[in-house]
Amino acid sequence: MQKIIIKIDVSKIDKSKIKTETFTTKEGETVTKKILELEAVPLNETKLIKDGDTYQLHKTHFIAESQTKEERVNKVKSKIIGDGLMFTNKPKVETQEDIYPTEELDPNDIPFK
Repeated sequence: MQKIIIKIDVSKIDKSKIKTETFTTKEGETVTKKILELEAVPLNETKLIKDGDTYQLHKTHFIAESQTKEERVNKVKSKIIGDGLMFTNKPKVETQEDIYPTEELDPNDIPFK
């Protein structure tokens, strides 16, 4: 399973974009949520951020605040507030010793002489 790690610079959040939603549960409890709608947009090409011994870290998405219909119509540029990152494991490279293990043979174990 691949996970995407999302990092957001919270100092870039436009506080006016935070919406309040209130609803009542089946039990009659009133719940209020503060919602910030974001979009994770895949990059055309992933960017290698770090190349470790057994893994690679790639930037795969950018995170932007969702736009209103009015902002889209007026072609307001999206406000990018973060990144989406993905770890991938490097395939294990087999060595000759993995394929053909070298071990000491006892001559008595050889069935023919």
